[in-house]
Amino acid sequence: MTTVEPGASLDGEQLTDLLMRLLLDADLRARLAEEGAEAVAADPGELECLASVDLAELDTTARRLRSQVWRPGSGGSLATTFPRSLRLLQDAGATESDLLTGFLGSPHFARFRLIPYTAPGLSAEEAFASYLLDDAGSGALRDTVTHELMIALFTALTCEQPLSFVIEAEGIVPTDRGHTALRTYAAASVATWGATSTEHPETTEHAANAETVQYAYFTTSAGLAHGVVSGRVAAAFEAEPSHRRETARRALARRGLW
Repeated sequence: MTTVEPGASLDGEQLTDLLMRLLLDADLRARLAEEGAEAVAADPGELECLASVDLAELDTTARRLRSQVWRPGSGGSLATTFPRSLRLLQDAGATESDLLTGFLGSPHFARFRLIPYTAPGLSAEEAFASYLLDDAGSGALRDTVTHELMIALFTALTCEQPLSFVIEAEGIVPTDRGHTALRTYAAASVATWGATSTEHPETTEHAANAETVQYAYFTTSAGLAHGVVSGRVAAAFEAEPSHRRETARRALARRGLW
C-alpha cells in the first residue's frame, strides 16, 4: 500500500512535464510497469499521479503520439516530406523508428507546437530537420535535409496564411510576391534531386561542371518555384544596395518572382 503526503499534488506544469516524460520515454514506461510507481516517482506528488496510471492506456496514448508526430498533417508525413534524406539515413543503417525515438527525446522536439495555436512553436518539419542537421556533417545529407525543409516551408508559405507556426530558418526574406530564399549546395547533391534551373537549361548544364551551385526558392501566385540560378539572379539576394542588386530584383519582378 502506498501513502501520499498531504498537499503533495503536482501543479499543472509539473503534471504536464510528468505526462510528457511518460509518453516520450519507453524505458520510463517499462520501469513503471515492472517496478511500480514508488520506484519511478521522484517525489510524493509524482507518486500520487503514477499510482493511478492505467498502463495499457498509457502505452496506447504513447503509440498515438508517435503516429501524430510522424504524420502531423492529413496530407503527408515526415517520411513524405524528407524522402531523400531518410533514404540516405537508412542507407547508413538508421530506421524510421530509431529516428523518431531520437527526435522525441531531443531538445528539438520541445520546440515543435504539438497542438496548433496553443503557443508559438516550430512546425514538425523544421523541428525534425533541426534534429537531423545536428549530426548531418557537411555533405549530401546536410544539403538534402535543408532542401527538403525549404520545400516544406515554402509550400506552407504558398498555401497557408496565416501560418500556424513560426519559422526560424535563416535567410527567408519577404518580396512583393511573397517570400524567397537563396542557398548554396554542392552540385553533386543537387544532381541527385533531379533539380532544374529557374532560368535556362544552360544554367543547369553549367552547374553540372561546378563544385557548388546557388539554388533559389520563390513563392509566386502560381505556387512554389525553385531551382538552380545564375550569379546574375543571385545578385538579387545581396545584402548591400547596389545597381546590380536592383537590376536583378527588377528582372525577377517582371517574371513574377520578386
